[in-house]
Amino acid sequence: MVNIPVAPANATTAGLFVQELAPIGGSLVGSFFVGLIPLIVVLVMLGVFRIPAHYSSFAGLVVCIFIAIFAWHMPAQQCFESIANGIVYANWPIMWIVVNAMFIYNIAVRSGKFELFRRWMISNTPADKRILLLIIGYSFGALLEGVAGFGTPGAICSSLLVSLGFDPIDALTYTLIFDTTPVAFGALGIPVTTLATLTGLPAKSLSQMIGRQLPFVSLFLPTYALLFYAGWRDGLLACWPAGAVAGISFAVTQAIFSNLVGPELPDLIAGLVSLIAIIGFVQWWKPPYNEKYVATMVVAGGEEPLAPQRRSSDVSSKQEIHEEENATKDGEETHHGSDEKATSSDDAIPTENEGRQVAPANAVVEKPTLYEALFAWLPWLLIVVIVIIWTFCKVSAIGQVNVHWPHLDNQVWLTLYEKKYAAVWSFQPLATGTAILVAGLVFLICVLLTGEHISIAWLSVVDTAKQLFYPVITVSFIMAFAYLYNYSGIAYTVGLTLSSVGRAFPFLSVWLGWLACFLSGSDTSANSLFGNLQVVAARQIGLSPILMAAANSSGAVTSKMISPQNLTTGVATIGLRGKEGLVLRRTIVHSIIMCLALGVITCIEQYGIPQLIPPE
Repeated sequence: MVNIPVAPANATTAGLFVQELAPIGGSLVGSFFVGLIPLIVVLVMLGVFRIPAHYSSFAGLVVCIFIAIFAWHMPAQQCFESIANGIVYANWPIMWIVVNAMFIYNIAVRSGKFELFRRWMISNTPADKRILLLIIGYSFGALLEGVAGFGTPGAICSSLLVSLGFDPIDALTYTLIFDTTPVAFGALGIPVTTLATLTGLPAKSLSQMIGRQLPFVSLFLPTYALLFYAGWRDGLLACWPAGAVAGISFAVTQAIFSNLVGPELPDLIAGLVSLIAIIGFVQWWKPPYNEKYVATMVVAGGEEPLAPQRRSSDVSSKQEIHEEENATKDGEETHHGSDEKATSSDDAIPTENEGRQVAPANAVVEKPTLYEALFAWLPWLLIVVIVIIWTFCKVSAIGQVNVHWPHLDNQVWLTLYEKKYAAVWSFQPLATGTAILVAGLVFLICVLLTGEHISIAWLSVVDTAKQLFYPVITVSFIMAFAYLYNYSGIAYTVGLTLSSVGRAFPFLSVWLGWLACFLSGSDTSANSLFGNLQVVAARQIGLSPILMAAANSSGAVTSKMISPQNLTTGVATIGLRGKEGLVLRRTIVHSIIMCLALGVITCIEQYGIPQLIPPE
């Protein structure tokens, strides 16, 4: 029998809204299933009916409003105040980061510096999609996640892969799958430091515990993705050495830095080490040539395709003869391996490649000079350097204003934790997004010094606005949903129900994180939502609070690939707006598999190898 906390009488008489944990007939289980209805609405509309994310998230929000007011008895004023709080937080700081990252990306595209980056990749790596998937999707994406996070890697890396001839759905699907294990230490460790602040647990211990969970997944993730992308023979057997190098270099570095240094640098350094390791490795090892996986350069309609001549070390002279006539065909037939069956004929979609010419990416291209290579990497180097300086100098705290949300801050009684619920929006004019904007302005100045017209700035702003209009709406709706779900008490009913399973809780604890990140699209927000619940449940059951709090963060990373926030940002940048449901159906199975694996790892660490758990 679950002990359901009840608010003391003085909280009610003080005029607070008291969260009810079992409002449906006094039944916790019945209330649990009613509380799941808004989540089910979003998932079904996205994945089954293929309705765009902004409509799906809005429908889920509307359903949540009715349930919060009429089932959980939340006053309408506080209901809509919590929605407003969520919308504001969605735009600052979350979308402020994404907008500025995309602004830099668009400057690079408009100025041609993104083309230099593609040329650098092509001239320094094999033009094989399987290898490029590891370099760009896994290693480079982890580097971006370690610095910025919040959906930035999915948008930028999928765009880069599409420009190299990847099918857009493939590009986004695998970029999202890769953007999992780097998430817990993303944005220079903000999720872990937030978790430590909310739970009162040491950040170093939490970092160590997460660093003894996620590296086990990081180790196999590249090879796992190759298996699903190219199949057993062409993916696993042909490319496992590259997958092993990418996975081992990342996992080992992530484990070392998370355990010995702290939460700020594991993914940044691990992504950088993995990127250098895999690029260095393919200088002397290359997978067997397979024309099906030849990367292609997408060329604008008015331009001539690159000269289709292969490197003699890659193919035979007989293959060179037939290369030109097959180049376009190779660029179009990019669904292969197990993915050929994943998308049915009614999922056919227009891609950004339509109306353009393609040429073999390993055609003879002019290798960028040292000066060009510097410009190719300049925007990403600026982001890394400026954000690191910004974070460690605590620039974000300068000018911070704490806004106590009217009619909500300390006006809600958080029954589960027996305290008033704060609602404070910390407005930081110099937040991480501003650091990325500064990097963008420095990059813009460098571009202008090369002779570009100042109009490139305005055109890049317009591009960014067009790309992120619907993502901003979607993220606003989904964060409003999350805040309402939280302040109404529905989230705590769901969490309390799952935490009532006793010794099975270590397995389900990762699913609490999974649920929270699906709602918010952020590991940081997931830790804010259920991090303290994990600690309370752990102490009641007699489990390790450190392990359960870490499991919340580790489990959260596995649902980032299916969160509407990240889906809508990704599809908007590669010309697939409205196709979030298609991507969801391609990623949800992988999300569930990874969460199951982490659940097993958590149980083993709790009951089998408790020596791995650091002290509080």
